[in-house]
Amino acid sequence: MKTRKHQPSTRLLASFIRNLDYRQIPGRVLQPLGQSVADTIGCALLGSTTDFARLVAGYVGEWKSAGAATVWGTGKSASVPFAAMANSAACHAWDYDDTMMPSIIHPGSVAIPTAFAIAERSATATSGKALLTALAAGYEVGNVMGTALGEKAFASSGFYVSVPTIFVAVATAAKLMKLNEEQTVRALALAATQAAGLYSATLAKRFNSPKAVLGGIFAADLAQRGLEAPADAIEADFSGFLNTFSRAPQADAIARDLGKYSFEIFHKFYPCIRSNHPTVDNVRLMLEENPDVKPQAIRRIVSHVDQLTIDYTVKTTAGGAEGVRTPGNALVSLPYCVAAMVVDRELTLRQFTAAKVRNPTVQNLMKKIELVADPAIDKLPATQRYRCKVEIHLADGRTLRRALAGPKGDPNNRLTREEMREKFVFNASAALPAARAESLFELFEDIGRAQDIRPLLRQLRGSAGGKRSPARKKSR
Repeated sequence: MKTRKHQPSTRLLASFIRNLDYRQIPGRVLQPLGQSVADTIGCALLGSTTDFARLVAGYVGEWKSAGAATVWGTGKSASVPFAAMANSAACHAWDYDDTMMPSIIHPGSVAIPTAFAIAERSATATSGKALLTALAAGYEVGNVMGTALGEKAFASSGFYVSVPTIFVAVATAAKLMKLNEEQTVRALALAATQAAGLYSATLAKRFNSPKAVLGGIFAADLAQRGLEAPADAIEADFSGFLNTFSRAPQADAIARDLGKYSFEIFHKFYPCIRSNHPTVDNVRLMLEENPDVKPQAIRRIVSHVDQLTIDYTVKTTAGGAEGVRTPGNALVSLPYCVAAMVVDRELTLRQFTAAKVRNPTVQNLMKKIELVADPAIDKLPATQRYRCKVEIHLADGRTLRRALAGPKGDPNNRLTREEMREKFVFNASAALPAARAESLFELFEDIGRAQDIRPLLRQLRGSAGGKRSPARKKSR
């Protein structure tokens, strides 16, 4: 039996990473990519104060590795893979970091801690342009790998979208480390053999990004040292990455899409998974238009969304309206996020505490929230899936209706500069003095002009124990 001859995707990706030049990156990509630098670091400084990030950072500290890189928001340092892993855990701790479509991944919490740790280890200067070029390589390779796995079909198949995320890390690392093409081929193969990730409404979901960072840097470092690996790890028929992980791989998408930057970057206005944002934002606008509506007057809320939103926010372990017991559950549960918005008229960090999750009014309202799959949304391109139509049925017989295409943070409804600044300063001030947070936003916003980013990294050091509990203050 003849096997199908695929294009040499592994080598094609390696060549792209090796040869990418800053001048080839479109301006429409550079702008949101630059915004993601500040946004992700702000999320990390906020996240560094959480029990989850402290657990990972404490574990890393026990290894007593060489202190080549900073663990942000703390007084600690560790070797590059371990510091980057701890920083990634902090980036994703609140699910407040960026997302990317159509690949449905969290690239910033992987690419940015990877890039900064490697730059900090480097004996020579890393310019802002070199940093952004490496990030563009990571985002683009991660996107085409997610597309090649099947995008939404893959995301609904049982594996989680963090499976391709390791390629964000390894592409970013390989570019900044200036690996040659053969080394990059091996690095991609070593990343492919470590790819993993399952989805759940628990803190285990937050573990996927730091594990991808660790594996991606391991892959680049070991490839540079000469570790053997297959040259066709991604496209091989037997035991190749795509055929192993995907029921319906689209291997040709790599050659078709690579270098076209067909992705969109989404920044978050609310600290919860992105699939919740359309309904939450729409309900917020409906309540602003109808301020007389109280929680006790609502009979039910129906949101028409795409099927993947239902899969991610209701079907998942500890998701939906019945199994929400912890803040980690609540960050994923769409019924919880909508109920909290109705009760408090906001969805900020203050809504994600153990006490708030147990609130009887919120718990009762969650049971009145229903999601219905909308085939029209499912037919749209993946970059346009964040939309909904909401009905609020009231006890007096009225029904409020509203459609929303693109909540705050979408490419067609981006956060303003002031909103990005306010989010960063609040988040960063969880671990750093407020004045330093203000100045850091300006520096990161203009990072493309930096001749050497390493001095910036020294300003990300905080005290060993963090500064305050961010959940006590409003996030916007």
